[in-house]
Amino acid sequence: MGWVAEDGRHAGYAVAVLADGRDATAEDNPGSGNPAWWCFDGQDGRPPAVGVRAGCDCYAANGSRVVKTWRGSTVHPVVLGDQEATEGPGEQGSPYAEWENTHVTPAAVPGDVTALLAEVRERLTALAEQRPLAALTAVARLEATAAAAAAAAGISAAAAAQQRGSSWTDIDKAVGTTKQAAHQRFARRLKPEVVVLDEAAHLTRTATPQTDLLGQQRAPVPGHGSEPTR
Repeated sequence: MGWVAEDGRHAGYAVAVLADGRDATAEDNPGSGNPAWWCFDGQDGRPPAVGVRAGCDCYAANGSRVVKTWRGSTVHPVVLGDQEATEGPGEQGSPYAEWENTHVTPAAVPGDVTALLAEVRERLTALAEQRPLAALTAVARLEATAAAAAAAAGISAAAAAQQRGSSWTDIDKAVGTTKQAAHQRFARRLKPEVVVLDEAAHLTRTATPQTDLLGQQRAPVPGHGSEPTR
């Protein structure tokens, strides 16, 4: 069994992880050559799986061929004989959830974070009815905390996304702004080696006339920009 993304470009599945930390392959199943995780039960020469990890075959835009494979970073518990408990479709902390949220839709917010945000909203609404002044104080603290956390976490997330190969277009989609706005918001606070301009990776600088303190044009200094008029 496996999972297919809506665009058809990602075919996900759970992969058996063996005791030495490697993924089980067809060669590890001398009987049938079936590499499915549920085959690795320690019987008939098959090594036992100690867990499973999320995997994916990623196809070209036209769906004609696999262009790369992907593996999740987490080893999840394996329950032989129980596919739902092992693969966990719809469950947080499962191979399926890692495949969907980390690989297929990396900007998807984890369910526990969404639930936490909803809980804060509900409790503030209830507090506003019961203790309005306390609610106003809580709202003020929330705004200050959220602003500080958003600034720090946003910069860290933008830097991490860039280091993992995401473009400013990807970051723009995650933030919900234009690419230019996302760049202006985060790039000036990132370390120079982290900032990558995807569509404008190579910029051409054009020499401009230099001006003095009064704003009047003066001749360029020899060795800087164009040669002075002889």
